[in-house]
Amino acid sequence: MPCSVPVLLLAFNRPEKTIKVLEQIRKAAPVKVYAHCDGPRGHVPDDIPKTAEVKRLIQEQLGHLGVKTLFREKNIGLRQGIFGAINWFFEQEEYGIILEDDCVPDISAFQFCEELLLRYRDDPQIMHIGCSNLAEEYTQNRSDDYLFSRFSFIWGWATWRRAWQAMTINLDGLETFERNGGLKRFVSDYKSQAYMRAKFEATRTGKNNTWDYAWFYSILKNNGLCIVPRINLVQNIGVGEADATNTTASNQNARKQAQPMNFPISHPAERVVDPKLEQLFFYYSQKSRFQLRLWYLLHVIGLR
Repeated sequence: MPCSVPVLLLAFNRPEKTIKVLEQIRKAAPVKVYAHCDGPRGHVPDDIPKTAEVKRLIQEQLGHLGVKTLFREKNIGLRQGIFGAINWFFEQEEYGIILEDDCVPDISAFQFCEELLLRYRDDPQIMHIGCSNLAEEYTQNRSDDYLFSRFSFIWGWATWRRAWQAMTINLDGLETFERNGGLKRFVSDYKSQAYMRAKFEATRTGKNNTWDYAWFYSILKNNGLCIVPRINLVQNIGVGEADATNTTASNQNARKQAQPMNFPISHPAERVVDPKLEQLFFYYSQKSRFQLRLWYLLHVIGLR
């Protein structure tokens, strides 16, 4: 069955990775499909042919689906590029699935998002549906097929216009959020809190040229909940690669294979956030225990 939910593809200059995501979108055959591609960077000559090839592949692979495109002539960067693309998407759609060019979903991820987008369509507390789960070894034997978390995993995800309207790219109200113990409600470990505080501050000032921590913050600020599948539904094939924009560090766990979800979905009876799982999600997606201790010593205590 064709996917009845709109899909947005976010791409740039990696045609060899983009084609793998495009193949999965073709299989899902969404009723509506959108694609954004940032323009070439002026100081990187190779961007010109690579971005041109990505745009060609998008038209070739998705043209029969009537793809709507937002192709930039000049590069506006990761932060403003993706923020603007998702704004553009939700100007036209009420909800949808969002895939970056290195996030290859199992085909079941489309149905997973479709069912939950409709189920929680009018529920303001649920703000994000993630498709990745790097800690699946701790959750794969659960009886329910998904759980609730405060972590907004973005390697294949879905949301609603009503949730995205709460997005603050400049992290408005960050001081008040911290003063009211917002991070303490998130993770209990003080080193983890310090790390997230640093990430939020770097994102607000623009030192961290990304959008995902702003979305993370926006959900926490609004006491929202995210959905995490019991198993990992998306493989990130870009982590640790030289052409990655942000995730250049080698992390084999982050390249975890995608698994198929069985249907019908088993839904949780209660909205319970497990603090132990939250801490594990932090270690798997942000910093491992060892890396966090080292970061804390260098950046907070100031040992050199």
